[in-house]
Amino acid sequence: MQPPPDHPPIKPRKVGVLLINLGTPDAPDVGSVRRYLAEFLSDPRVIEVPRLVWKPILHGIILRTRPAKSAHAYSQVWTEEGSPLAAITRKQAQKLQERLGDEVMVDWAMRYGTRPIAEGVEKLKEAGCERILVAPLYPQYCAATTATANDVAFAALAGMRWQPALRTLPPYHDSEDYIAALHRDLERQIAALDFVPERLLLSYHGMPERTLRKGDPYHCHCRKTARLLSERMSIPTDTSFQSRFGRDKWLEPATDDVLKAYPARGITRVAIAAPGFSADCIETVEELGIRGKEDFEEAGGTHFARLDCLNDGDEGMVMLEAIVRRELAGWISPA
Repeated sequence: MQPPPDHPPIKPRKVGVLLINLGTPDAPDVGSVRRYLAEFLSDPRVIEVPRLVWKPILHGIILRTRPAKSAHAYSQVWTEEGSPLAAITRKQAQKLQERLGDEVMVDWAMRYGTRPIAEGVEKLKEAGCERILVAPLYPQYCAATTATANDVAFAALAGMRWQPALRTLPPYHDSEDYIAALHRDLERQIAALDFVPERLLLSYHGMPERTLRKGDPYHCHCRKTARLLSERMSIPTDTSFQSRFGRDKWLEPATDDVLKAYPARGITRVAIAAPGFSADCIETVEELGIRGKEDFEEAGGTHFARLDCLNDGDEGMVMLEAIVRRELAGWISPA
């Protein structure tokens, strides 16, 4: 059936996929970092403290002192392509597009900073995507990561007269595709080291302990990933949580404490990995790879290796394609 001559142009119907990660400053300087932290730390999903209490602390103390320290940390991981997190997420989107073909349109966005989620949803819709999979790349569900990304995506629809159908990528912490990809990739990296680690430390981003009491499944998801992965690894594993912030009690054990305690236990050769991160970033490259190594060696450790995240490597992309295709079932043709 042909539309009437005066009918507005009809765009081809498409399916969209929007890969989402946390975000990054635009540059490793104090001003850029301050703007980024102001947005990040103003999110009530991230800081669950009453606004009247938190706002004076954020603007009166934290944003006056923390940006300089964080800018120095970012400067140690910045590359010619910019932020590692942004560069890798962009490559993941490009490679996923190649794998899925013309039937799907793939783009990427960040919860904080440049390339906001709302613009990503709008861009896909304007390109003719009537069905969109919003895919926060967090294997373990957490309100401070997965939920806040979904919040913004749903809010983007509120201003649209013609809304696309929306699906969200669920946590994949115990997916066979994810566990198998981690296992194969970590074993490959360990085999390439010039020493044999006595222990593999699996470090996850920390969260305040109260989030567990409030019902957030994050801690349980991390522990299950660690258990499933440890059952396959060729060396013993431990689990820890990094990036403590503020005075609240956080999930334990803390990564820095574990690294400092290893040598006294006779463990002097260690590899560390961050299974909860889909792409390397400041928390993996600087916090684990630089400061973690310093903590371990100052305590008497002799051999230390930071292992890469899955990133846009072959194992990671096979896994990402598999979990995205599963969520697109009924929207696209089977592979």
